Amino acid sequence: MLTSYQLEKPSLSWGDDGAPHSNQFDDVYFDKESGLEETRYVFLHNNHLAERWKSLKKNAFVIAETGFGTGLNFLCAWQDFLAEAPSDKQLHFISVEKYPLTKGMLIDALKMWPSLSHFSQQLIEAYPEICHGMHRVELEQGKIQLTLWFGEAEEGFAALNADVDAWFLDGFAPSKNPEMWTDNLFKHIHRLSHQGTTCATFTAAGIVRRGLQSVGFDVKKVKGFGQKREMVVAELKQPTAALSERMSQGQSWFNLRQEKQTEVTHVLVVGAGLAGANTAYALASQGINVTVWEQGDHIACGASGNPQGMLYPKLASQDTPVNRFYLSAYLHATRLYSILDKQKAFWDQCGLIQIPKNEKETERFEKLINEKRYPETILRAAEDNDREGSLLLPLSGWVVLTQLCEKLLSHKNIKVSLNTRLESLSQIHSASQPISWEAISSNQQACFSHVVLCTANDTEALDVAPNTPAHPIRGQVSFIDIEKAQAACKAKGESDYKIDINKVLCEFGYVSPSINGLLHFGSTYDLKDHDDQVRDEDHKRNLAILERLLLLPKGTFDSKECGGRVSYRCAVPDYTPIVGPVQSDKVCQQAYAALSKNAKWRSDKVIEPINQLYMNIGHGSRGLISTPLSGSYIASLILGTPSPLEQDISHKLHPSRFIIRDLKRSQNNQPH
Repeated sequence: MLTSYQLEKPSLSWGDDGAPHSNQFDDVYFDKESGLEETRYVFLHNNHLAERWKSLKKNAFVIAETGFGTGLNFLCAWQDFLAEAPSDKQLHFISVEKYPLTKGMLIDALKMWPSLSHFSQQLIEAYPEICHGMHRVELEQGKIQLTLWFGEAEEGFAALNADVDAWFLDGFAPSKNPEMWTDNLFKHIHRLSHQGTTCATFTAAGIVRRGLQSVGFDVKKVKGFGQKREMVVAELKQPTAALSERMSQGQSWFNLRQEKQTEVTHVLVVGAGLAGANTAYALASQGINVTVWEQGDHIACGASGNPQGMLYPKLASQDTPVNRFYLSAYLHATRLYSILDKQKAFWDQCGLIQIPKNEKETERFEKLINEKRYPETILRAAEDNDREGSLLLPLSGWVVLTQLCEKLLSHKNIKVSLNTRLESLSQIHSASQPISWEAISSNQQACFSHVVLCTANDTEALDVAPNTPAHPIRGQVSFIDIEKAQAACKAKGESDYKIDINKVLCEFGYVSPSINGLLHFGSTYDLKDHDDQVRDEDHKRNLAILERLLLLPKGTFDSKECGGRVSYRCAVPDYTPIVGPVQSDKVCQQAYAALSKNAKWRSDKVIEPINQLYMNIGHGSRGLISTPLSGSYIASLILGTPSPLEQDISHKLHPSRFIIRDLKRSQNNQPH
């Protein structure tokens, strides 16, 4: 079990020529004189990438690499892909790194290559926080997709769901780093490869040759670069199992991949809230035409329309797939919002103070800090002038949700239809045409290759959606004019008190820094409450939260001075969104009935194909965090490209998880 998301920093020394040298492995990252030429010869030339890119038929080409280092191989591949591949194609580059360089180290290392400065500057700007796990970085307006795993190589490839076309087997010399080249690593290389996948490596070491041969690659030695006598190339010539089976790892009921990739011509996204806007944006930024149907008369008219939302990830002290999901999603969201809003019109990365609710939480916070579970750039003890015993999340902040959704949906490849309620959805089967979906609303009818339901609490009304335990939870947020609030403090004898909030404050509720002269705070959390009217009693509950957060006496503020908004979160009992392909409840129950007798039963046999229908709901009160990465994940499933989520996380989000859970639980009710 992972005890910390922090990673050991690389120990570097710098040669007289300015090239970095790893003290951990006593080896150089690259040669100053010939680094670019060696990369192009070893990895690009010997994987025959120029020829393969020029004739590329499928939408994306996938490269995977062992050892990201300074990113030099990636930058060269990026540059050459733009020069050689058709303009409508995409490059996915996956790399693992146990000792990731800091941004400062990266800057120092890459300044040696001025010919790559256009690319290196973009990489440096988008480079993720140094934190254990998977990070997805989008570059060149979505044309280049970089997936980085910070941690052990074997662990990273075990977590990966992808179909790799070419491998760059890089890293430090096997004699310096033999621990990386395990039998399991080569098994994962095979699992992630298909017939025709190639490999190239600078080394001719026996451990690498034997490892590739042991999993079925044809291996041969060729002339090495420069003074090096030999290097190794390899190709997987034997047929492989279908992608869905290779990725199932014994849990085929959580299938994510189509047997045969269906052409993505036009995608319908139903819903224009955070989930729908992020899904549409992720697809559109990768060149896909998207239509969004929204039943309301404006964008983000549900829970995503609250005036001010905050990024509150609630990071846990335990390492679980769900916590890793929220951590990865949180870092992804902060990067995306900073890219989308360089003018700071709707996103303020002001930080968030998490105040402990009780003694037990105070102890948990102390443990998080003392055991250094997270890098300090992500979570640390609050400063002296903040609440004692609190946590500071410096990457957090607040967002104007409607403006964010409007920005996402303004992409040139997205068309939004308001006042368009999906009334029926049916699959069209034709011997001469691929399967498609016919969608009918009150005012239009159209066919789409793929459909994504981002319909929150309205999902149950659709016949095509599976039964889920998602349910609505009423929330009322309140706001008050900050000048009137200040006057109320003075009237209560708090004349020296100044309401000056420069970070989001969270405890039992929250208050954000003021916007447009208003303080927004709350929120109520009421199950089985269907009253959509703003209530004075709820303003009073929210004001009690505000007074506690501001350390003011009870009754300081008058509820009659408050305005508010009511909306309904779509929540799930396991606090995890429902994101992935829709499959038939009935088929799933019948196909995997063996789980009801043996919960440990495993199978790679995929029974039901995926028919281009997906869902993305149940984000509760953390949608600002979870929807950007979930949208990117849905796009990867539709396009057949590498997933930005770990396998275990995908299973935790899968729409079929509730059927599988019930099957496994039913074994306890079997007669003995």
